[in-house]
Amino acid sequence: MYYIEESEKPAYTKHRFYEIKKGDTLESVAVELGFDAHELRRYHNMYCDISDLIEADFSRHLEFLILTPVKSEDEVINKKPKKVSLGKNYRLPFTPEQTDESYKVKYTYECGDEIDVTEMKISVKWLASYKNKYHLFEINRASDIYINGKMPDTLMDGLAAKTAEVLYPLKIVVDEFGKWIDIYNHDEIESRWGKIKSEILDYYEGEVVENYIKHTEDTLKSSERVLTSLRSDYFLRTFFNGLHVGYTANYEFERDLLFPLQKETESVFRVQHKMAPDLDDAGNIKIEQKGNYTDSGFGFLYGNAHLKVNYNAVYFLNSDTYTVEKVNLEWNIDNAEPVKTAIEIELLKRDKVIES
Repeated sequence: MYYIEESEKPAYTKHRFYEIKKGDTLESVAVELGFDAHELRRYHNMYCDISDLIEADFSRHLEFLILTPVKSEDEVINKKPKKVSLGKNYRLPFTPEQTDESYKVKYTYECGDEIDVTEMKISVKWLASYKNKYHLFEINRASDIYINGKMPDTLMDGLAAKTAEVLYPLKIVVDEFGKWIDIYNHDEIESRWGKIKSEILDYYEGEVVENYIKHTEDTLKSSERVLTSLRSDYFLRTFFNGLHVGYTANYEFERDLLFPLQKETESVFRVQHKMAPDLDDAGNIKIEQKGNYTDSGFGFLYGNAHLKVNYNAVYFLNSDTYTVEKVNLEWNIDNAEPVKTAIEIELLKRDKVIES
Protein backbone atom coordinates (compact mmCIF):
# COMPACT_ATOMS: atom_id res chain seq x y z
CA MET A 1 0.00 0.00 0.00
CA TYR A 2 1.25 3.47 -0.83
CA TYR A 3 0.41 7.14 -0.59
CA ILE A 4 0.33 8.98 -3.89
CA GLU A 5 2.76 11.85 -4.10
CA GLU A 6 1.24 15.16 -5.08
CA SER A 7 3.50 15.43 -8.12
CA GLU A 8 2.20 12.09 -9.43
CA LYS A 9 -1.55 12.48 -9.07
CA PRO A 10 -2.58 15.94 -7.83
CA ALA A 11 -6.28 15.02 -7.59
CA TYR A 12 -5.55 12.03 -5.34
CA THR A 13 -3.33 13.57 -2.67
CA LYS A 14 -3.68 12.38 0.92
CA HIS A 15 -5.29 9.10 -0.12
CA ARG A 16 -4.03 5.56 0.20
CA PHE A 17 -4.14 3.69 -3.06
CA TYR A 18 -3.61 0.33 -4.71
CA GLU A 19 -1.64 0.21 -7.97
CA ILE A 20 -3.65 -1.87 -10.43
CA LYS A 21 -1.75 -4.72 -12.08
CA LYS A 22 -2.44 -6.52 -15.33
CA GLY A 23 -5.18 -9.11 -14.82
CA ASP A 24 -6.63 -7.43 -11.71
CA THR A 25 -10.40 -7.20 -11.38
CA LEU A 26 -12.43 -5.39 -8.76
CA GLU A 27 -13.43 -8.73 -7.25
CA SER A 28 -9.89 -10.16 -7.18
CA VAL A 29 -8.48 -7.00 -5.56
CA ALA A 30 -11.30 -7.02 -2.99
CA VAL A 31 -10.40 -10.60 -2.05
CA GLU A 32 -6.67 -9.78 -1.93
CA LEU A 33 -7.17 -6.75 0.32
CA GLY A 34 -9.94 -8.28 2.43
CA PHE A 35 -12.58 -5.69 1.52
CA ASP A 36 -16.08 -5.82 0.12
CA ALA A 37 -16.03 -5.07 -3.63
CA HIS A 38 -19.06 -2.75 -3.40
CA GLU A 39 -17.36 -0.74 -0.65
CA LEU A 40 -14.11 -0.47 -2.66
CA ARG A 41 -16.03 0.84 -5.66
CA ARG A 42 -18.15 3.22 -3.58
CA TYR A 43 -15.18 4.85 -1.79
CA HIS A 44 -13.05 5.13 -4.95
CA ASN A 45 -15.90 6.74 -6.89
CA MET A 46 -16.40 9.32 -4.12
CA TYR A 47 -12.90 10.77 -4.58
CA CYS A 48 -11.70 9.90 -8.08
CA ASP A 49 -11.83 12.00 -11.25
CA ILE A 50 -14.93 11.45 -13.38
CA SER A 51 -12.84 9.73 -16.04
CA ASP A 52 -11.68 7.18 -13.44
CA LEU A 53 -15.11 6.13 -12.18
CA ILE A 54 -15.50 2.37 -11.73
CA GLU A 55 -18.69 0.89 -13.15
CA ALA A 56 -18.94 -2.91 -13.42
CA ASP A 57 -15.15 -3.31 -13.23
CA PHE A 58 -11.84 -1.50 -13.75
CA SER A 59 -11.54 0.41 -17.02
CA ARG A 60 -8.46 -0.31 -19.12
CA HIS A 61 -6.81 3.05 -18.44
CA LEU A 62 -7.29 2.97 -14.64
CA GLU A 63 -3.93 2.90 -12.82
CA PHE A 64 -4.85 3.47 -9.16
CA LEU A 65 -7.66 2.36 -6.87
CA ILE A 66 -8.31 4.84 -4.04
CA LEU A 67 -8.61 3.11 -0.66
CA THR A 68 -10.26 4.05 2.61
CA PRO A 69 -8.03 5.53 5.35
CA VAL A 70 -6.34 3.17 7.80
CA LYS A 71 -8.14 3.09 11.15
CA SER A 72 -6.14 3.94 14.22
CA GLU A 73 -5.35 1.23 16.76
CA ASP A 74 -7.82 2.80 19.20
CA GLU A 75 -10.61 2.64 16.59
CA VAL A 76 -9.84 -1.00 15.82
CA ILE A 77 -9.68 -1.97 19.50
CA ASN A 78 -12.82 -0.09 20.50
CA LYS A 79 -14.92 -1.29 17.59
CA LYS A 80 -16.82 -4.33 18.81
CA PRO A 81 -18.25 -6.74 16.26
CA LYS A 82 -22.01 -6.54 15.90
CA LYS A 83 -23.88 -9.76 16.64
CA VAL A 84 -26.35 -11.34 14.24
CA SER A 85 -29.88 -10.78 15.52
CA LEU A 86 -31.94 -13.99 15.54
CA GLY A 87 -35.51 -14.75 16.55
CA LYS A 88 -36.94 -17.26 19.00
CA ASN A 89 -35.13 -20.62 19.13
CA TYR A 90 -32.25 -19.07 17.14
CA ARG A 91 -34.52 -18.77 14.11
CA LEU A 92 -33.18 -16.69 11.22
CA PRO A 93 -36.10 -14.32 10.50
CA PHE A 94 -37.80 -14.31 7.10
CA THR A 95 -39.14 -10.88 6.11
CA PRO A 96 -39.98 -11.25 2.40
CA GLU A 97 -42.27 -8.20 2.32
CA GLN A 98 -39.20 -6.03 1.72
CA THR A 99 -38.04 -7.95 -1.36
CA ASP A 100 -38.16 -6.05 -4.65
CA GLU A 101 -34.68 -6.35 -6.12
CA SER A 102 -32.72 -7.15 -9.29
CA TYR A 103 -29.75 -9.49 -9.37
CA LYS A 104 -26.86 -10.25 -11.69
CA VAL A 105 -26.72 -14.01 -12.18
CA LYS A 106 -23.77 -15.93 -13.57
CA TYR A 107 -23.48 -19.67 -14.27
CA THR A 108 -20.03 -21.15 -14.94
CA TYR A 109 -19.48 -24.72 -16.14
CA GLU A 110 -15.95 -26.15 -16.32
CA CYS A 111 -15.02 -29.57 -17.65
CA GLY A 112 -11.39 -30.09 -18.53
CA ASP A 113 -10.38 -27.23 -20.83
CA GLU A 114 -14.02 -26.38 -21.62
CA ILE A 115 -15.45 -23.33 -19.84
CA ASP A 116 -18.94 -22.00 -20.54
CA VAL A 117 -20.30 -18.87 -18.85
CA THR A 118 -23.94 -17.76 -18.99
CA GLU A 119 -24.97 -14.36 -17.60
CA MET A 120 -28.37 -12.72 -17.13
CA LYS A 121 -30.36 -10.39 -14.89
CA ILE A 122 -33.22 -11.67 -12.75
CA SER A 123 -35.61 -9.68 -10.57
CA VAL A 124 -37.38 -10.96 -7.45
CA LYS A 125 -40.47 -9.28 -6.02
CA TRP A 126 -42.68 -10.24 -3.08
CA LEU A 127 -46.39 -9.98 -3.92
CA ALA A 128 -48.44 -11.31 -1.01
CA SER A 129 -48.62 -13.47 2.11
CA TYR A 130 -51.23 -15.98 3.20
CA LYS A 131 -52.58 -17.08 6.58
CA ASN A 132 -50.80 -20.41 6.23
CA LYS A 133 -47.51 -18.48 6.19
CA TYR A 134 -46.92 -19.08 2.48
CA HIS A 135 -45.66 -16.20 0.33
CA LEU A 136 -46.19 -15.32 -3.32
CA PHE A 137 -43.21 -14.03 -5.32
CA GLU A 138 -42.83 -12.83 -8.90
CA ILE A 139 -39.67 -13.76 -10.77
CA ASN A 140 -38.75 -11.97 -13.97
CA ARG A 141 -35.79 -12.42 -16.27
CA ALA A 142 -34.33 -9.84 -18.63
CA SER A 143 -34.51 -10.87 -22.28
CA ASP A 144 -30.78 -10.29 -22.84
CA ILE A 145 -28.77 -13.43 -22.06
CA TYR A 146 -25.04 -13.68 -22.69
CA ILE A 147 -23.25 -16.95 -23.34
CA ASN A 148 -19.47 -16.62 -23.14
CA GLY A 149 -19.85 -12.87 -23.44
CA LYS A 150 -22.10 -12.95 -26.53
CA MET A 151 -25.78 -13.19 -27.33
CA PRO A 152 -26.80 -16.81 -28.15
CA ASP A 153 -25.44 -17.66 -31.59
CA THR A 154 -26.21 -21.39 -31.91
CA LEU A 155 -29.54 -23.01 -32.72
CA MET A 156 -29.92 -24.80 -29.38
CA ASP A 157 -28.83 -21.83 -27.26
CA GLY A 158 -31.17 -19.55 -29.16
CA LEU A 159 -34.09 -21.97 -28.87
CA ALA A 160 -33.49 -22.45 -25.15
CA ALA A 161 -33.37 -18.70 -24.50
CA LYS A 162 -36.47 -17.98 -26.58
CA THR A 163 -38.51 -20.86 -25.17
CA ALA A 164 -37.69 -19.84 -21.60
CA GLU A 165 -39.45 -16.51 -22.19
CA VAL A 166 -42.78 -18.31 -21.84
CA LEU A 167 -42.12 -18.72 -18.10
CA TYR A 168 -41.80 -15.04 -17.22
CA PRO A 169 -43.18 -13.33 -15.28
CA LEU A 170 -43.14 -16.49 -13.13
CA LYS A 171 -45.14 -16.54 -9.90
CA ILE A 172 -44.03 -19.01 -7.25
CA VAL A 173 -45.07 -20.07 -3.76
CA VAL A 174 -42.46 -19.96 -0.98
CA ASP A 175 -42.92 -21.39 2.52
CA GLU A 176 -42.22 -19.74 5.88
CA PHE A 177 -38.58 -20.91 5.78
CA GLY A 178 -37.84 -19.22 2.47
CA LYS A 179 -37.98 -22.44 0.46
CA TRP A 180 -39.62 -22.52 -2.98
CA ILE A 181 -42.32 -25.19 -3.07
CA ASP A 182 -44.73 -24.57 -5.98
CA ILE A 183 -45.65 -22.50 -9.05
CA TYR A 184 -48.74 -20.29 -9.02
CA ASN A 185 -49.48 -19.07 -12.55
CA HIS A 186 -49.47 -22.13 -14.81
CA ASP A 187 -52.50 -20.84 -16.74
CA GLU A 188 -50.70 -17.57 -17.56
CA ILE A 189 -47.62 -19.46 -18.69
CA GLU A 190 -49.67 -21.75 -20.92
CA SER A 191 -51.52 -18.79 -22.47
CA ARG A 192 -48.22 -17.11 -23.43
CA TRP A 193 -47.02 -20.12 -25.40
CA GLY A 194 -48.98 -19.36 -28.59
CA LYS A 195 -47.18 -16.06 -29.14
CA ILE A 196 -43.73 -17.47 -28.25
CA LYS A 197 -44.28 -20.50 -30.51
CA SER A 198 -45.23 -18.25 -33.42
CA GLU A 199 -42.08 -16.15 -32.94
CA ILE A 200 -39.91 -19.30 -32.85
CA LEU A 201 -41.42 -20.64 -36.09
CA ASP A 202 -40.93 -17.26 -37.78
CA TYR A 203 -37.21 -17.39 -37.01
CA TYR A 204 -36.26 -21.09 -36.90
CA GLU A 205 -37.14 -24.16 -38.93
CA GLY A 206 -36.26 -27.82 -39.24
CA GLU A 207 -36.79 -31.12 -37.43
CA VAL A 208 -34.77 -30.06 -34.38
CA VAL A 209 -37.05 -27.07 -33.90
CA GLU A 210 -40.20 -29.19 -34.28
CA ASN A 211 -38.94 -31.67 -31.67
CA TYR A 212 -38.04 -28.83 -29.32
CA ILE A 213 -41.53 -27.34 -29.67
CA LYS A 214 -43.16 -30.74 -29.06
CA HIS A 215 -41.10 -31.26 -25.91
CA THR A 216 -42.04 -27.78 -24.66
CA GLU A 217 -45.74 -28.34 -25.31
CA ASP A 218 -45.63 -31.68 -23.47
CA THR A 219 -44.07 -29.92 -20.47
CA LEU A 220 -46.65 -27.11 -20.48
CA LYS A 221 -49.63 -29.51 -20.42
CA SER A 222 -49.90 -29.45 -16.62
CA SER A 223 -48.62 -27.45 -13.68
CA GLU A 224 -47.08 -30.65 -12.27
CA ARG A 225 -44.92 -31.09 -15.38
CA VAL A 226 -43.84 -27.45 -15.35
CA LEU A 227 -42.99 -27.74 -11.65
CA THR A 228 -40.94 -30.90 -12.26
CA SER A 229 -38.99 -29.16 -15.03
CA LEU A 230 -38.44 -26.00 -12.97
CA ARG A 231 -37.06 -27.97 -10.03
CA SER A 232 -33.84 -28.06 -12.03
CA ASP A 233 -33.70 -24.26 -12.20
CA TYR A 234 -30.46 -23.33 -10.43
CA PHE A 235 -31.50 -19.79 -9.59
CA LEU A 236 -34.77 -20.79 -7.92
CA ARG A 237 -33.14 -23.61 -5.98
CA THR A 238 -30.21 -21.46 -4.87
CA PHE A 239 -32.06 -18.25 -4.03
CA PHE A 240 -35.01 -19.93 -2.26
CA ASN A 241 -32.86 -22.43 -0.39
CA GLY A 242 -34.82 -22.55 2.89
CA LEU A 243 -32.20 -20.70 4.94
CA HIS A 244 -34.64 -19.18 7.43
CA VAL A 245 -34.74 -21.98 9.96
CA GLY A 246 -33.66 -22.42 13.56
CA TYR A 247 -29.92 -22.73 14.03
CA THR A 248 -28.40 -23.49 17.46
CA ALA A 249 -26.63 -21.66 20.25
CA ASN A 250 -23.45 -22.43 18.28
CA TYR A 251 -24.98 -20.99 15.10
CA GLU A 252 -24.70 -24.26 13.19
CA PHE A 253 -26.36 -27.61 12.46
CA GLU A 254 -26.04 -30.56 10.08
CA ARG A 255 -28.83 -31.66 7.78
CA ASP A 256 -29.46 -33.30 4.40
CA LEU A 257 -29.94 -30.93 1.47
CA LEU A 258 -31.41 -31.73 -1.94
CA PHE A 259 -29.96 -30.10 -5.04
CA PRO A 260 -30.39 -30.89 -8.78
CA LEU A 261 -26.97 -31.65 -10.25
CA GLN A 262 -28.67 -32.91 -13.39
CA LYS A 263 -31.99 -31.99 -14.99
CA GLU A 264 -34.91 -33.53 -13.12
CA THR A 265 -32.54 -35.56 -10.93
CA GLU A 266 -32.26 -34.72 -7.24
CA SER A 267 -28.99 -35.37 -5.42
CA VAL A 268 -28.68 -35.57 -1.64
CA PHE A 269 -25.86 -33.91 0.27
CA ARG A 270 -25.05 -34.16 3.96
CA VAL A 271 -24.38 -30.49 4.68
CA GLN A 272 -22.99 -28.53 7.61
CA HIS A 273 -24.88 -25.22 7.88
CA LYS A 274 -22.88 -22.57 9.73
CA MET A 275 -23.71 -18.94 10.41
CA ALA A 276 -21.07 -16.41 11.48
CA PRO A 277 -22.20 -15.08 14.90
CA ASP A 278 -21.01 -11.55 14.00
CA LEU A 279 -21.85 -9.41 11.00
CA ASP A 280 -19.07 -9.13 8.43
CA ASP A 281 -17.25 -5.89 7.58
CA ALA A 282 -20.02 -4.91 5.15
CA GLY A 283 -22.65 -5.43 7.85
CA ASN A 284 -24.04 -8.61 6.29
CA ILE A 285 -24.99 -12.00 7.74
CA LYS A 286 -22.72 -14.74 6.41
CA ILE A 287 -23.98 -18.32 6.11
CA GLU A 288 -21.86 -21.21 4.82
CA GLN A 289 -23.05 -24.60 3.62
CA LYS A 290 -20.48 -27.35 3.08
CA GLY A 291 -21.14 -31.00 2.41
CA ASN A 292 -20.64 -34.11 0.32
CA TYR A 293 -22.90 -36.22 -1.82
CA THR A 294 -24.51 -39.19 -0.10
CA ASP A 295 -25.93 -42.22 -1.92
CA SER A 296 -29.62 -42.03 -1.12
CA GLY A 297 -30.99 -43.94 -4.07
CA PHE A 298 -31.89 -40.93 -6.20
CA GLY A 299 -30.00 -42.18 -9.26
CA PHE A 300 -27.37 -39.46 -9.19
CA LEU A 301 -25.42 -39.19 -12.44
CA TYR A 302 -27.32 -42.17 -13.82
CA GLY A 303 -25.90 -44.65 -11.34
CA ASN A 304 -22.37 -43.23 -10.93
CA ALA A 305 -22.89 -42.80 -7.19
CA HIS A 306 -19.29 -43.78 -6.41
CA LEU A 307 -18.04 -40.39 -7.62
CA LYS A 308 -16.95 -37.89 -4.98
CA VAL A 309 -18.96 -34.68 -5.18
CA ASN A 310 -18.75 -31.75 -2.79
CA TYR A 311 -21.19 -28.89 -2.37
CA ASN A 312 -20.16 -25.44 -1.12
CA ALA A 313 -22.28 -22.32 -0.78
CA VAL A 314 -21.80 -18.94 0.88
CA TYR A 315 -24.74 -16.60 1.43
CA PHE A 316 -24.56 -12.94 2.42
CA LEU A 317 -27.83 -11.52 3.75
CA ASN A 318 -28.79 -7.96 4.58
CA SER A 319 -28.80 -7.72 8.39
CA ASP A 320 -31.83 -5.40 8.46
CA THR A 321 -34.11 -7.14 5.97
CA TYR A 322 -32.60 -10.68 5.99
CA THR A 323 -32.78 -10.66 2.18
CA VAL A 324 -30.10 -11.93 -0.20
CA GLU A 325 -27.23 -9.59 -1.04
CA LYS A 326 -24.92 -12.14 -2.63
CA VAL A 327 -24.54 -15.90 -3.11
CA ASN A 328 -21.66 -18.04 -4.33
CA LEU A 329 -22.52 -21.71 -4.79
CA GLU A 330 -20.48 -24.41 -6.48
CA TRP A 331 -20.14 -28.14 -6.69
CA ASN A 332 -17.19 -30.21 -7.88
CA ILE A 333 -17.35 -33.72 -9.32
CA ASP A 334 -14.08 -35.60 -8.82
CA ASN A 335 -13.94 -37.69 -11.98
CA ALA A 336 -11.25 -38.67 -14.49
CA GLU A 337 -12.11 -35.30 -16.02
CA PRO A 338 -13.14 -33.08 -13.07
CA VAL A 339 -16.31 -31.04 -13.45
CA LYS A 340 -17.05 -27.78 -11.64
CA THR A 341 -20.27 -25.82 -11.79
CA ALA A 342 -20.71 -22.46 -10.06
CA ILE A 343 -23.61 -20.07 -9.54
CA GLU A 344 -23.03 -16.45 -8.57
CA ILE A 345 -25.92 -14.19 -7.59
CA GLU A 346 -25.21 -10.55 -6.74
CA LEU A 347 -27.59 -7.75 -5.88
CA LEU A 348 -27.63 -4.91 -8.39
CA LYS A 349 -27.41 -1.76 -6.29
CA ARG A 350 -29.89 0.94 -7.21
CA ASP A 351 -28.45 4.34 -8.09
CA LYS A 352 -29.57 7.00 -5.67
CA VAL A 353 -31.61 9.79 -7.23
CA ILE A 354 -30.02 13.14 -6.56
CA GLU A 355 -32.55 15.93 -6.30
CA SER A 356 -31.53 19.40 -7.41
